[in-house]
Amino acid sequence: MVSADRLAALLEAELACLRQLEAVLAGEHEALLAADAPAIERATAAKNGALGEQAQCGLQRQQYLQETGFEADSRGLDDCIGSCAEPTRLLELRDGLNALLQQCHEANRLNGRLIGHRQQQTRSALNVLRRSEQGPSTYTDAGDAVNSGSNRLLGKA
Repeated sequence: MVSADRLAALLEAELACLRQLEAVLAGEHEALLAADAPAIERATAAKNGALGEQAQCGLQRQQYLQETGFEADSRGLDDCIGSCAEPTRLLELRDGLNALLQQCHEANRLNGRLIGHRQQQTRSALNVLRRSEQGPSTYTDAGDAVNSGSNRLLGKA
């Protein structure tokens, strides 16, 4: 027998986990914009924790669906909700869960793009530094270019 109260509690717990993840992703975004390495590390650890909690909540919902004879996927959730006498609250929770999940995916995608942009900036800056250390090129008697500067890298300074 399907318990609407039990399903509602599971969906509410999952929503709470996603709200926490959303807040962590916002903090991660701010840390990335500020290029604050310690804050980025803290945000990454918090994000991993929030993702673990959300995954656990999702697993509990899937187990409940299976225990009640439904598939452990979105269609099974819809079927389970449809079997309840008063599905309105459950439908609202499901819709809120789906919307928040989409927002978290988008925030994480944007943070990933920002990380990629920062990495490219860092690579470009290092390339400029490496080129300036190499000095002017000279040529051998065979016409091959030879770097007349030292081959010392930035890390060897």
